[in-house]
Amino acid sequence: MTIFNKKMYIIILFSLIILPLLIFGFWILIPFFLENPKYTILEKNNHFQIRKYDEMTIAKITTVGERYEGLRKGFIPLARYIGAKDREGPKISMTAPVMQQKIINDNWEISFYMPSKFDTDQLPISENNQIKIVTTPSTIMAVITFSGVAKTELLENKFTNLIKWIEEINYEIILGSKPIYSYYNDPSTPGFLRKNEIMIPVEIIASK
Repeated sequence: MTIFNKKMYIIILFSLIILPLLIFGFWILIPFFLENPKYTILEKNNHFQIRKYDEMTIAKITTVGERYEGLRKGFIPLARYIGAKDREGPKISMTAPVMQQKIINDNWEISFYMPSKFDTDQLPISENNQIKIVTTPSTIMAVITFSGVAKTELLENKFTNLIKWIEEINYEIILGSKPIYSYYNDPSTPGFLRKNEIMIPVEIIASK
């Protein structure tokens, strides 16, 4: 085998095997290095959980549009905020998940969890006055975890499954609550490798 052929062999090997493995590893491992909100599991059954979330600080923005459009419109300014693109000061580490909750009609609240090392008053102020920094209280959530591309039909089906599970246990959805869609992965991640969750606030039933 000539030197030229050896180089071509290495290039082909890298292109067909090593590079895909690196990309695959990136998709799998990156979410594990991102800080997530802290919680305690109170109850668990397969893909369902009842979690008690600690108090958390979030950066949030309200957008208008269809679900995916609303998510995109909110993600971009929040990403600019943590990346110090529209303000002074250091960058803020990316966390997971990106959260989305419908407010009313086509109005959405998009939020990033802020790293736990920051108190609310330690976070920089965005030059975008639509971005708000707030602290949410400790909350009990019913959660379903699933993979796949988060299309509207999939989200609706999974939320229906979550409601059915809640009805089977000693909890009920808090009146007026709306589901929170949580996305853990980069949009380039294949659907079967993605982690998605739907959460909704619940409370325990005194007797059932």
